Amino acid sequence: MNTLLLLGGCALAALALADAVVTSLSMATGTGPVSGRVAAGVWRVLLALHTRAPRGGRLLELTGTVTLVATFLSWTVLLWTGWWLVFTAEDTAVVASRTAEPADAWTRVYYTGYTVFTLGTGDYVPGNPWAQGATTAATLSGLFLVTLSITYLVQVVEAVVHKRVLAEQIHALGRDATRIVSAGWTGTAFSSMFNQHLVSLTAPLLRMGEQHLAYPVVHYFHSASRSKAPSRAIAALDDALLLLHAGAAPSARPDPSATGPLLAALDQVLDTLRGQFFARAERELPAPPLSVLHRAGIPAVEEEQYAERVREHAGRRRTIQGFLHSDGWRDDPAAS
Repeated sequence: MNTLLLLGGCALAALALADAVVTSLSMATGTGPVSGRVAAGVWRVLLALHTRAPRGGRLLELTGTVTLVATFLSWTVLLWTGWWLVFTAEDTAVVASRTAEPADAWTRVYYTGYTVFTLGTGDYVPGNPWAQGATTAATLSGLFLVTLSITYLVQVVEAVVHKRVLAEQIHALGRDATRIVSAGWTGTAFSSMFNQHLVSLTAPLLRMGEQHLAYPVVHYFHSASRSKAPSRAIAALDDALLLLHAGAAPSARPDPSATGPLLAALDQVLDTLRGQFFARAERELPAPPLSVLHRAGIPAVEEEQYAERVREHAGRRRTIQGFLHSDGWRDDPAAS
């Protein structure tokens, strides 16, 4: 028996299963060493092509699907190769069922494939007791990997749907800060219904952040539709909150119990995303002008006071700009 092949094969199979377990079930790390590198590599390549292609947005729409397929293929190749090395470690590990002749290398690839994926073909069989045990273990590992993959796929799809629904929910208030603040202003104050809408965004926003942490591949599902892009929705929401929290006169501001938790949730989500997917941009996202409030008839603070408050939020604005860039958006997020 070739011990080196046996140990190498076991190591590859263990790596495939461990990576799948960490990626599918870990709520802390979110991704394994293999799947994380695969996802980041696919995204970097397609994002680079996006910046050079005139219709790159459509290309980015494929990134999530390509990343998922590449992740599943990497697990499959690792597991298949690992068990193939195990069954190659000894000449009599795999034999023909009729003649008991040892199988060649290519036949062992075939045997490993139908064993791992439980196809049940019987023209080749394990040739000794330890090979029988290895065959059973290979079948169990394949079944385990397929089950994990399906579970992971379902969770990812749910998370992708959630983040797009959240983006549409934000855009339903208005496509940009101008429309958001104007829609909530009654002429004398912000309506109670507007406050309720702001409150209703807090929980879904936090959920999106946790889903990105648990399933990082969700970040790579890009939407070419502006209304379904979370990065653009969050940029528009932060523009509106900046106007409401720092630009509007204190007497005209919405209920702090509505804007406060939403701002805290936004900060938490951005910190989560920035730690895993992007860095702060060199320049912050341009702040919406106070003229937005003036045109809507909303009392506003002085320009100098507003500018000072904007500078206090420069870190978060740089983070949002980094989020936009990492999601493939380079133009003005307020553009419709």
